[in-house]
Amino acid sequence: MIVLREFSIEWIKGGNYAGVTVAPSGLKNKLLQYAKERPDEVKLIADNEDGSAFFHVPINYVKISPPRKVSEAQREAAGQRLREWQQRRKEETVENETE
Repeated sequence: MIVLREFSIEWIKGGNYAGVTVAPSGLKNKLLQYAKERPDEVKLIADNEDGSAFFHVPINYVKISPPRKVSEAQREAAGQRLREWQQRRKEETVENETE
């Protein structure tokens, strides 16, 4: 079985919504959540047998932005913060297990 990990976004200039097709993924889960929380904005049009889904979303939900440019020093600092957070989390887990 082929597992697709792609999505598609299309809209007509001047239209009110964009059509979004997503494969099973975090994006699909996010759109399903939005469809529940904001049914007047996000609509599940089709939930397909292959696990993909088609939604209508407001055009202003569509945003494309370039990756953030990060210096090597910023990358290293972020990595250090992540390692410290992971260590704290690990210590908290051990503390909770011993209680």
